[in-house]
Amino acid sequence: MSMMICTRRHARWAMWAIFAVGAAGSVKGQPSVFTDLGSLSSAETRVLPIHLNTGDEMRWFRCTIDGAGEAGFLDLWTIPSCYCGGFVRLPRVGVYDSSGTRVRVSDLVTERTEAMLTFGAGDPRPPLTVIPPPEGFDPEAAPPFDGRDGVLPPGEYWFVFGSGLAAFGPSNWLVTNGTPPNDPERDTVLYIRIQPPDIPYCDGDFNWDGNTDQDDVLYLANVLAGGENPTGRWADYNRDGNEDQDDLLALVHTIAGGGCPE
Repeated sequence: MSMMICTRRHARWAMWAIFAVGAAGSVKGQPSVFTDLGSLSSAETRVLPIHLNTGDEMRWFRCTIDGAGEAGFLDLWTIPSCYCGGFVRLPRVGVYDSSGTRVRVSDLVTERTEAMLTFGAGDPRPPLTVIPPPEGFDPEAAPPFDGRDGVLPPGEYWFVFGSGLAAFGPSNWLVTNGTPPNDPERDTVLYIRIQPPDIPYCDGDFNWDGNTDQDDVLYLANVLAGGENPTGRWADYNRDGNEDQDDLLALVHTIAGGGCPE
């Protein structure tokens, strides 16, 4: 039986079991145990290895951000260090605001059901990249990071991670988890990518091949000429409201080491 079929059956079972299991591993009210990430005000990607001490543990993180809207973004996703041993097969990530109101809960993406959330700027970033799958399993592309989960105004936010049977209440930081405490699936890595609104996002890798070079100039030139745009990147590279020759010149300037468009 393929891993994809197994994980889908596991997921269906998990959803039904949430309603049948008590509130083991529950949190009600502002969490007292958490990791304070401070102010996420630099363009960076935080890498947070997670080991759950028990299967039903919920791991909380608090931070402040400058906002994730049209001019900035915040992406969260999970990828274990390896698909072996006790990696979490059904990772769940919830986002709460400073009042304890649920903002969003992650989607499951890829054949190995990794968690993903993407807020803010809609210009797509490259999709989730996973390590090579075990022999006999085909890789599956995840959706691109494109802000589909909405906008986050500036402020304080709480991220919470759990596995399996985590359920995220609508208010008061209420989270329950019916995963058995002795469940062995306890390890993953949580990634948080931040692009503050006052720092222009100007990734020049239009064709998503991992490099920013002449091939990206040719890609953008083709899009501006009416050609196909498989990656979905916005052709308005300099964000002046027009898709024209000025975007091509701005990209050439960036590739030559001139920095982001002003």
